[in-house]
Amino acid sequence: MKKIFTTLAMIFLLVPGCSSAQKPSPEEQFKKSFPLHSYESFAATSVKGVYEIYNGRQIYYYLPEGDVLFLGSIITKDEKNLTQESQSKKAAAKMAKLDLTKAVKIGNGKTEVVEFIDPNCYYCRISFNFFKERMNDVTLYVFFFPLNDSSAKKVQHILCSKDPSSTYNEVLSGKLDKESQIPPCENKEAGDILKAHQAAAASVGVRGTPMFYIKGQVVPGFEQAAIEKLLKK
Repeated sequence: MKKIFTTLAMIFLLVPGCSSAQKPSPEEQFKKSFPLHSYESFAATSVKGVYEIYNGRQIYYYLPEGDVLFLGSIITKDEKNLTQESQSKKAAAKMAKLDLTKAVKIGNGKTEVVEFIDPNCYYCRISFNFFKERMNDVTLYVFFFPLNDSSAKKVQHILCSKDPSSTYNEVLSGKLDKESQIPPCENKEAGDILKAHQAAAASVGVRGTPMFYIKGQVVPGFEQAAIEKLLKK
């Protein structure tokens, strides 16, 4: 009987999870080492020993072996940016849930395009000219993400307008680039809409403009070939 008891005790000690000295999981180790870093998701990457952390705005990585964090993109030998792909998928899931009634609606085409723009952004102006030629087929839902005071003033002017769609066209075409042409606007409703746009940008993780959501996919920046491909689907 004593021999059986000793054997069972040895088996008990060998069972994974039974030892008080069990090594913590990578996520548990991260929480312990970086308690001030909140996050939405923690997942293993295709690179052994590297874990992806998403904080709701951006992706960074954790290496348990060195107990360190690092920022940057993981790019494969065939030039596939795994970080950008993952970031876009996460942003797409959030953009699908946006309240489009808060956006400025431009056009009545069958294909819906959600965009985050700054009215002074160079590539936002290029995208404006691109979509201007396609308004028979596209409806734009515009969220503004002004990057400076000059841009914020133009956004306020659009949102204060009785016809935001027409004023949007004026601003993005460059007709009001001289700030003296823009009358001051302190409309509370317009200010509340801009705050809603900024909150939407924060929830999605927008960090630069333009950014598009087309047919379930996110296109960061004005990637014309990618946008045209999605519009043709």
